[in-house]
Amino acid sequence: MPQQADDTSQHFDDVLRYVGEFGLWQKFLYFSSCFIVIVSSAVQIASLVFATGTPKFRCVTPNVTCDENKCCDECTSYSFDESFTSTVTEWNLICDKANIAATVQSFFVAGMMAGSLLFGVVSDFFGRRFCLFLCSALAVGFSLASSFVDCLSFFTFLRFCSGAAITGLFVGHYVYILELVGASYRTLAGKVQDFFWVIGACVMVMIAHLVRDWRHVLLIASFPPGLMYLLWRVFPESLRWLVTQGRLEDAHGILMKYAEKSSVNVDSDTITSMLERCKAAESKLKTGVKKSPLDLVRTSRMRKRTVILCFNWLVLNMIFYGIMLYVPGLAGNLYLNVFLMFVTDLPHTPMAWIVFKYFGRRVPHCVFMLISGLSCLLVLAVPEDLKELITALAIIGRFFGSASFSNIYLYSTELYPTAIRNMALGVCSTFSRIGGIVVPFIVALGQLPGVSVTLPLVIIGIMTIIAGVMSLWLPETLLSDMCETVEDIERSTENYGVIWMGKPRPCPFSLPFCG
Repeated sequence: MPQQADDTSQHFDDVLRYVGEFGLWQKFLYFSSCFIVIVSSAVQIASLVFATGTPKFRCVTPNVTCDENKCCDECTSYSFDESFTSTVTEWNLICDKANIAATVQSFFVAGMMAGSLLFGVVSDFFGRRFCLFLCSALAVGFSLASSFVDCLSFFTFLRFCSGAAITGLFVGHYVYILELVGASYRTLAGKVQDFFWVIGACVMVMIAHLVRDWRHVLLIASFPPGLMYLLWRVFPESLRWLVTQGRLEDAHGILMKYAEKSSVNVDSDTITSMLERCKAAESKLKTGVKKSPLDLVRTSRMRKRTVILCFNWLVLNMIFYGIMLYVPGLAGNLYLNVFLMFVTDLPHTPMAWIVFKYFGRRVPHCVFMLISGLSCLLVLAVPEDLKELITALAIIGRFFGSASFSNIYLYSTELYPTAIRNMALGVCSTFSRIGGIVVPFIVALGQLPGVSVTLPLVIIGIMTIIAGVMSLWLPETLLSDMCETVEDIERSTENYGVIWMGKPRPCPFSLPFCG
């Protein structure tokens, strides 16, 4: 007997519940696309360390003594560590040219910001499938070209384009996989892909360890996005996008295939009827009042949330890219340090999941940020002969920063109302890219004469602590319903208590942010 659908159903999640929220064919599309898209994207982003990073260097001018990785006024010649080559070694981008090296790295992140905006529009207008295959081709082309060019300015432009294409690829894929599965599997789909990011980054470390030339590293990293074309004949368009475009027959065919592959017996006419109701509901939503970016700061509560969240997003991206770019100058084996930095992202995903589930969003986020910031600041207390301890503190700082990053997307989603949620997350994401653009210049400060090499970590640590403390002025959302409109936000009762083992508790302190 076919499964029976609810006649009053008008949401697309009901359609997926009818045919299967995460059936056999959806699993194939999910895992195969994650392996190709996320792994190749992580390879490209991790290549920043080895293609544009600064290896250890020292002064080789006779009768001049400088600390390692430091520039001196009297030194006129420097020698690089032979652990790897990069654009820095090829064009000698240290000391008075360190700002150029930082600019090259910043342009990649600037490209990521441009790509998220540009290809978001492409994805909405031309479809998720078109966007994914387009970005795959562009990522291969731009990365391949950047491995051959001899002009630094043209290389910088190509890295900008590579960042845009890669971001269009993984952001478009993130939207695709969330639209691929039903509501009960959506959180799982968003989290499991984190493991593919770690796999891709570790693959990049192994490639860089075997191939020490930056051009060869970029050449090898160019090809994985092209593997997306192996799925050309079997990779369908997003069902939700098809429904919004009125292409109900195409959506119907895909849903029937989902059901067939999962051996689910469904009625074709029922699916058609459900899709028509979904389209009708979509049309109603489109006739609603248009929202403005000013809604993010129109009321006092929205202003507070927007300012605090945007600053937290900015700082968290600074932690991610800043410590990643700082690692080549740390004591110990470069490849082991980078490998540990990425592989530690594996345990923080389940750890953060448990902590945020049983102890809320607000206090754990603040605690993780404070631990991350204090780890960076503790380098000031480390004696110069214990450089390995600085390495450990940097990795610990990034670990807890990454744990907070895994929470901030969910926390932001819950703090903004449905009416402006997508727009709000877009603004927050833009601020995070700004942090990634700025941080290479902060890392470059460590080369300046008379400045401690730990200054970049100290700056990142101070900003992280400020962001963590500011987050205490955000309300707890774990046990609260998500609001639909800005007016609902203003009418709702904000919870500034604490959560203990999934249950609300009054705040033990009498403070402005605790009640």
